[in-house]
Amino acid sequence: MADKTPAEKAKFEYRVWGKQKKARKLLDSIGEDKTDETIEDCYFLGDDQDWNAKVRDSTLKIKQLVAEEKGFEQWTSQLHHESDSTPAPFDELFDDLHLDRLNRGKSFSIKKAVKGLDDDHDARPVFVTKHRVRYRVGSVRAEVTEIIIKDTGDELQTIAIVGDDLDELVALRKKLGLKGSDNVAVHVAIDAAVEE
Repeated sequence: MADKTPAEKAKFEYRVWGKQKKARKLLDSIGEDKTDETIEDCYFLGDDQDWNAKVRDSTLKIKQLVAEEKGFEQWTSQLHHESDSTPAPFDELFDDLHLDRLNRGKSFSIKKAVKGLDDDHDARPVFVTKHRVRYRVGSVRAEVTEIIIKDTGDELQTIAIVGDDLDELVALRKKLGLKGSDNVAVHVAIDAAVEE
């Protein structure tokens, strides 16, 4: 039976890399509903960068780039709990990782599952730890995130703004002084870091 959970509405995202000290300071002063969290993710890096796949908390989350406008990328996202609902080639990855173990009441370890993958698998697993601070500015979600790539110890810093209202996003990007900076998705930045 296919997963009936609909894909989230496509959201616009603008993500830049580096310390961005002025933008962080301003965001900390104007942002509301501040939350702080540490997350463990396993990204699966493939050749097609229009797809972003990761496992968090034993669940496969896939984002797809569907449009670009005014320097923003528009992504849809969906959580997958069964391989039947998962788009190719990630359906094979779902099966190879045995992500259905939880559905069958069995314990799951992404680290053990990754060790069981063939070396010639299409998607390379990369484990990261994220320390993320989230804010809300009007209807826009903003985040400041530090990412540590486990295999290399590399540390990446990013700031992002995400939302539905492109005009509000463009105004906040300008206010934060981020206009003109390259917009680079997380999986693309991680891929570049591990390739260096």
